[in-house]
Amino acid sequence: MTNSASYHDNLKEKHEYPLRVVAESNVDVAAQLVSGKAEELDPRVAKKLLRKIDIHIMPLMCLMYMMIFADKTALGQSAVLGIQKTAHLDQTQFDWLGSVFYLSYLAFEYPQNLALQRFPVGKWMRRVINIFIWAIVLLHVSSLLHAACHSFGALFAVRLILGICEGAITPGFMIVTSMFYTREEQNKRVGYWFLMNGFAFVVLGFVSFGLLHTGTRNFAPWQWLMVITGLITLLASVCFWFWFPDSPTNAWFLTAEERALAVQRIKANQTGAPILAIASESILKYALFIETLRDPKVWVMALFAAIANVPNSLSNQRQLIVSQFGFSPIETALLGCIDGVMGIIFIWLGVSLAGVRGIGRAYAGVILYIPGLGSLTSSE
Repeated sequence: MTNSASYHDNLKEKHEYPLRVVAESNVDVAAQLVSGKAEELDPRVAKKLLRKIDIHIMPLMCLMYMMIFADKTALGQSAVLGIQKTAHLDQTQFDWLGSVFYLSYLAFEYPQNLALQRFPVGKWMRRVINIFIWAIVLLHVSSLLHAACHSFGALFAVRLILGICEGAITPGFMIVTSMFYTREEQNKRVGYWFLMNGFAFVVLGFVSFGLLHTGTRNFAPWQWLMVITGLITLLASVCFWFWFPDSPTNAWFLTAEERALAVQRIKANQTGAPILAIASESILKYALFIETLRDPKVWVMALFAAIANVPNSLSNQRQLIVSQFGFSPIETALLGCIDGVMGIIFIWLGVSLAGVRGIGRAYAGVILYIPGLGSLTSSE
């Protein structure tokens, strides 16, 4: 394999790692699929293949990401639907229910990402523990059996489990996007499923508005909200179970020829489905890890992400803050929809700006922070 030899030579020259010849059975499936296919892909064939991948991949990713965010932020909507009164929570306990989710998310981010690396992405996200158990836990606690969980301790345990399970979702979606799409295509596709956060706010706002008009005995509106989101998440997890592929090499909706073409499309990324099986794998990963830690761009991005997510950590308190301005519960629920609409608009705007030649992701991020900084300055 000419490509394999060239890749090994470049890798050895850059990192000086000990490499050895590997058996064909150990070579990555993607490498076997594209072996001998060095010619350029026909643009019409590539476009048709891209459309087929979009149709089968993006709806599932968008639906699941919307429900993930809805489940996570349903606690905030529950604040105006009576959760504190029904579950006998004081403000400190309610705040802890929001914090424990992110603490467990942070604690299990490393093991979840390690599992994504060691196991097929689709299987780990859908067939092992994450989404399916997530939906079952949410549904169980939010159903008629929720009477046994009307306490801070029970809700604390549930939020802890939700945080553990979500650690695999966003990085898993990033990996899947890199597997199926070229670098130029990834920008918009990430935007498609990430702006579902905004749709989640809109959906939760209208559902909460409707539930505030209900009057069931011994079952509060916030409990109905949990049941509804849990049922939809459960349905989405079943769809994932049967229809979400691990990679282009085994995507059920692609023919054998299309699988090879799908891998050929993303070869230039040098990500996604690996092209080679490399000897001394643990040494290579360790060296790349050290190299990543020494890259100042990584630390700048980490700091930027940490600062940017400070407002996001207040998502569960947002409804309480808005209600303190004198708005009724119904008005507060509807105002949450505006957050969602603005999120959709600005995420799409950011994705579009990042795709403009001469702007890119970093400048797009800076530009989109200007309105927020301007509003803070004007408010002062």
